[in-house]
Amino acid sequence: MADLVQDTTTLAHNHVTKGRAVVARQRQLITAIRARGGDSENAEDLLAAFERSLAIFESDLAAILKKNGGGVNAGLNLTQFAI
Repeated sequence: MADLVQDTTTLAHNHVTKGRAVVARQRQLITAIRARGGDSENAEDLLAAFERSLAIFESDLAAILKKNGGGVNAGLNLTQFAI
């Protein structure tokens, strides 16, 4: 059972980490598009979708940590991943 808790927590943590990287990269792409004078509307729409997904990932991780009393990552502070 402890392995399942650890695996679930690790998976959720990875989703948050990767999601934040995707959001950061999309923001960089938008900056580059704007710098070229391009239309960034589609890229911004995609960023909004990525941000919604990230919010779900963060919420899921917080719920997992709360349910498991902190689990394997008891010291995890979600704000440490601020974008």
